[in-house]
Amino acid sequence: MKIPLFKQRAMLKKAEINELKVALTWPENAAEFRLWFGDKVRYGSPTEAIWRQIKGNERGTFAFYQNEELVGFAQAYEKVENGIHLACLIVNPKVRGQGVGRLFVKALLEYAWAQEKIRFITLNVYPENTPARLLYNSLGFKEVSDNQDMIAMSLRERK
Repeated sequence: MKIPLFKQRAMLKKAEINELKVALTWPENAAEFRLWFGDKVRYGSPTEAIWRQIKGNERGTFAFYQNEELVGFAQAYEKVENGIHLACLIVNPKVRGQGVGRLFVKALLEYAWAQEKIRFITLNVYPENTPARLLYNSLGFKEVSDNQDMIAMSLRERK
């Protein structure tokens, strides 16, 4: 029996390397992995190497739990002054299409807007990642540029 989303317990917390290790099992192949990490992180790299490369201890690195199960992993960090950048965002494939990604991104946005002086939030997405693009557009992100085969998106401060 599925529990309605509004009755499920969701929690955003600072991620540790163990959570990255679990999340690394979610992409089934290099193409899926690329949608999550881009071209800079090599598919099949050891967890510790990826953690160092994404600066897991230095950046805002988050795990998203639902009913005490890890269902999401992402980063939200100040990449440029007054802006939070969302990166490495992945949702466990077994819960995709159930609204978990929306809850996860909303939790990341809540975290970002709570930071002092933050005026905008950015992210990059591959053009072929249609579900992610639709989600980000529905949450108010605007496509601002198309560079290096990725689409840059931005969400301006709420008025």
